[in-house]
Amino acid sequence: MIPWGGSKFLPDGTIRCRHGSIECEANKLQSCVLEYAEMKHALAFIICFERSLLRNTGDIKSAIKHCSGFIRNRYEQIRKCYHSKRGIQLQQKAFYRTMSAKPNRISEVPYLLINDYSPNPDSNNLNINATLLLLKKWKRMFRV
Repeated sequence: MIPWGGSKFLPDGTIRCRHGSIECEANKLQSCVLEYAEMKHALAFIICFERSLLRNTGDIKSAIKHCSGFIRNRYEQIRKCYHSKRGIQLQQKAFYRTMSAKPNRISEVPYLLINDYSPNPDSNNLNINATLLLLKKWKRMFRV
């Protein structure tokens, strides 16, 4: 999972996200979660976090609080990452990973990237359907 999507780095070093500042903040937080939490806890947190954001109209603090149990062992590290330059560095890493997908750059999200290989953009329906099926499976696994 690469929390970048269709965001862009601007010449002044800031990031612009397709869906505004809430998406940018959520991407940065998810980068920190993926960096410090075990994958099973990170995925459970991210699923819970995204659902909570939708229910609470983008209130990041409430979503973090609601889902923090999934990352409680790494919460302090993640919080420090999110509020420091490390969060931005992880977003730069996500940007480069997204832009270097081969053979096709990622142009739509969600997008499935397996072993750094991206399928033809014309098959993005496969990506969307596969992503939805994976999310359903993870929700059952983690009872989120």
